[in-house]
Amino acid sequence: MERARELIGPYTKRDDVVGIYVVGSSTRPYRDKLSDYDFEVIVTDKAYAMLPDDEKHVFVIDDGPPRRVDHEFYLRPLAEFEGLISSTHDLFHGPYQHAEILHDPEGLLADIVERLAALPEDVRSARMILHYLEVIEAVGRIRKLRHRQQESDESELGIRLLAGEAVRALAKLIFLQRGSWPPVRHWTQQELSLVDGADRLDPAMVAVLRDPTTESCDLLMKGLHAWLSDAGETFHSDVNELFHWAFLTEDGKRAFEIWGGR
Repeated sequence: MERARELIGPYTKRDDVVGIYVVGSSTRPYRDKLSDYDFEVIVTDKAYAMLPDDEKHVFVIDDGPPRRVDHEFYLRPLAEFEGLISSTHDLFHGPYQHAEILHDPEGLLADIVERLAALPEDVRSARMILHYLEVIEAVGRIRKLRHRQQESDESELGIRLLAGEAVRALAKLIFLQRGSWPPVRHWTQQELSLVDGADRLDPAMVAVLRDPTTESCDLLMKGLHAWLSDAGETFHSDVNELFHWAFLTEDGKRAFEIWGGR
């Protein structure tokens, strides 16, 4: 982080800056030569209101090759930053699990970042059920559309979209089971490689994306159930009870409204 600290130098001298942190792949073990620095600069609400738009989000480009963003500064007012704690978007929680605080003179950022990164147990348990049901539903619809294809070839796009939904829901389930917010999509495979035991599901997930057949879906579900059982989970033992929760209880309806979709 030596270069990161050099890059933020001008901002650390400003009186309106509350703190600075960096998120993204630059904070992770799989950082590579194309990784950029995603800096977020928290400023006072009053100062933010007076900033011109071109100072609120600043990109610095490396012409390469390849041409890419080398680093960026995204300025955010303190009140907005604190408000992210109640957000229902993974983007406003997952990255903060690995955020590196680079400048926090008053100690205000550390508490907020910790609260953003925390995964409440009630959220974790509800979302595990929800995303498990999303996998089941997507896989079930793939099977149904494959049968329809015996009479028509007009279902391929729907099948491919469902395959993506099934794998995405399964990835979320894996991270939640391990007590983590799901990561951003483009780093999912790299993050899965850091989750103990998750690599065993990776081939089945890729197979469904490449060729979503009834056979590849069956292998995916078999692997998922084995992984859940080995992890000591039992919530998936009665699917009918799970669907009852999702469709007929207030907690289930609320979970689908906030974290998923039918």
